[in-house]
Amino acid sequence: MTMYYSEVDGAEPTVSIQVKDTKYTFTNESLTRLIEEKDTFKLELAQVERKFKSARFDVREFFQARYETDHHEIVAEVDDVNNLLVNIGSEELTKSWSATVNISVTVTGLEAPNAEAAEEIIKDSIDVNFTSDGDIWVDDISVDSVHPEA
Repeated sequence: MTMYYSEVDGAEPTVSIQVKDTKYTFTNESLTRLIEEKDTFKLELAQVERKFKSARFDVREFFQARYETDHHEIVAEVDDVNNLLVNIGSEELTKSWSATVNISVTVTGLEAPNAEAAEEIIKDSIDVNFTSDGDIWVDDISVDSVHPEA
């Protein structure tokens, strides 16, 4: 049962609505904001519905173009599938990649008593981070030359 009634709560009138076991109380301002948000949601929903209908059409056309009535399989190139996925707002198919990377670094201003100590500090202090999905292993850190600064 839904019940509607108005009451004066202090200086500002309110509208209270009971839906099942929950009572909602609105001021003029909050009720206006709720109605505006509802209108915004309706527009957003209409946009999503159009996008969904377009995606349905795109997917059907994609497969229809590759469908041969005398075959039981549909063949598609990965690039074509990725284009379809992008068109319907999805992510492309991916595969796992590996790479070997060389990083060249110059270290300056390092305080050490000698070249060997400086080299050890450098090897112990360099850290390589990878800020994307995937794993990284530092196979080797070699120091090509160590010399005193002028």
